[in-house]
Amino acid sequence: MSTKAKWTFMVYMAGDNSLSDCGDDDLGEMRQVGSSADVNVVVEFDNAGNQGTKRYLVRAGGVSEPIMKLGETDCGSPGVLNDFIAWAAETYPANRYALVLWSHGSGWRPEEIDRIARSVNAKEYTAKEAATRAASPKGKTFFRTSWEAVFRLPTGAARAVCVDDGTGHSLDTIELGKVLAKARDVLGQPIDLLGMDACLMSNVEVACQAQPYVHYFVASEESEPGDGWPYDVILRKLVDQPTMTPGDLAALIVASYVKSYLDIGYSKPVTQAATDLARLATLTDPLDRMADLMSLRMAKVKSKIRDAQIDSARFLDNSLWDLADFGEQFAKRTRDKELRQAIDDVQAALRPGAGCFVVAEAHNGAKVARCKGVTIYLPLLTEVSQFYAETDFAQRHRWAAMLQAYHTPL
Repeated sequence: MSTKAKWTFMVYMAGDNSLSDCGDDDLGEMRQVGSSADVNVVVEFDNAGNQGTKRYLVRAGGVSEPIMKLGETDCGSPGVLNDFIAWAAETYPANRYALVLWSHGSGWRPEEIDRIARSVNAKEYTAKEAATRAASPKGKTFFRTSWEAVFRLPTGAARAVCVDDGTGHSLDTIELGKVLAKARDVLGQPIDLLGMDACLMSNVEVACQAQPYVHYFVASEESEPGDGWPYDVILRKLVDQPTMTPGDLAALIVASYVKSYLDIGYSKPVTQAATDLARLATLTDPLDRMADLMSLRMAKVKSKIRDAQIDSARFLDNSLWDLADFGEQFAKRTRDKELRQAIDDVQAALRPGAGCFVVAEAHNGAKVARCKGVTIYLPLLTEVSQFYAETDFAQRHRWAAMLQAYHTPL
């Protein structure tokens, strides 16, 4: 008889920041359910304080929980995350694995960024830059190595280009792919479900980077509220139905997340989407055709692209756009039949449903009313990030060439 559980649900809580109290709350939600014979709920939590990092097998009410004390760790280190995954796989093996990255969310503190800059001997660096970076969208970056890459650039001016080059489209995307590749090797199988209880990660580039190593992906286009996911609701249903498929679990997370904010009357926008990465090509194939046609017709459509951007939903200081909304606004502005057909094909690929790339999508709020769950990198006024070319999406597909054409003066 197999000793494996049906699921091991891993939550990596990088909470050594202003979200630490939210981490305590989420751990409390998990303890309302706890593990079962069929479902292991395991957590690594680095909180803000002098308690150090701890690993838990979460049990109902927190009673008799096995706890491993690790001392102080760098929760932004990919190596620390990989160690957690390896420990969970060895100690609590299962037939299926979910990995949730509970992210920095509200960002790095200036003193943390300052230490990173000094550790790599950043050129032309002053301590004031750390405060500027912490307050920027880049401050939401998950991995320390992403900051190191920025600070290794030769000048402050070069680093300024990367101020919006954070979570969701390049630096963290590249590092995430490396972590997931190692996780697949450690687990001996792809991760069944990767969840980002974090900001701005439901993105074509992230999906492409994760695709070789992950079956289903759940994330938000928008910045997430501090309360994050409703772990009590999600885990209760998983523990009650441990034979739940990864696709069903992904759809459950999407519905439960948005409902949890509707139930409390939360007034700001929320989004969540689940994608089946095995079907990613159903989106990237028509998107390649769309990008090729945009490049070929750039002299005619450049102003139309910009106008469409202005009228569609965007995130992360005008660098990430909801792909479906942008496509809809762009289609309104061109009479080119071939281009309109390519846009329609992209739109069709983003319609949610069983057997589709987008398995489930939910949102609430006027800002995100036309969103369909997936963003793409499309900087409006800034330069294209020099790191973008390193993403798998840029290397395998044609969007990067379109961006280059878009940002080249006519």
